[in-house]
Amino acid sequence: MQFYRYLLLISMSAGALTACGSDSTDPATPGTAQLPPTTNGTDVETWLKAGSYKSWSCETVSHPQIKVSPHGENRICSNELIANFTGEVDEERPKGSAAVKELYNDDKELVGYAVSVKVADTSDGGANWYWYERLPLDSAAPHDAKGVVADGLGTAGPEKTICVGCHAGAGSDDAHFVTKSSDYVYGVVN
Repeated sequence: MQFYRYLLLISMSAGALTACGSDSTDPATPGTAQLPPTTNGTDVETWLKAGSYKSWSCETVSHPQIKVSPHGENRICSNELIANFTGEVDEERPKGSAAVKELYNDDKELVGYAVSVKVADTSDGGANWYWYERLPLDSAAPHDAKGVVADGLGTAGPEKTICVGCHAGAGSDDAHFVTKSSDYVYGVVN
């Protein structure tokens, strides 16, 4: 009888741990048509190839980078949560806000991507955004980097120093000519 109580206790503990492990605050998501995956760069690349983001609100043509951007020629596509955001510059975007920035070379060829996804209700200084950026392997890439520059949350590494560092200025300078910029989101160029 004591053995069965012990076994029951172990089973209940394992169930509780499993429930804790599947907490809805886990920022890693597999992706949908309106939400890029936040699991890893391989999943992001597969999602990008499917092209769901192309049905989002996208700038009609690529354009030169804005003043503070290291991205060069680019075109931004924003999901419904960003495109329909009606808050003020200092307000938080909703969880699930996402953008894809197509990166182009001097010949206007698509050569890379920058993806951002808000994974929690609050930005927490950019830490609750998932950042992914891939540049061409054979380019003179910004940040003296080539290939995958960022792939993770904005808590440390290049995701924090490069992505959060630049996006922290969203909405702070009218000279950017972007609409409804805030909460680490650079909107579409007017």
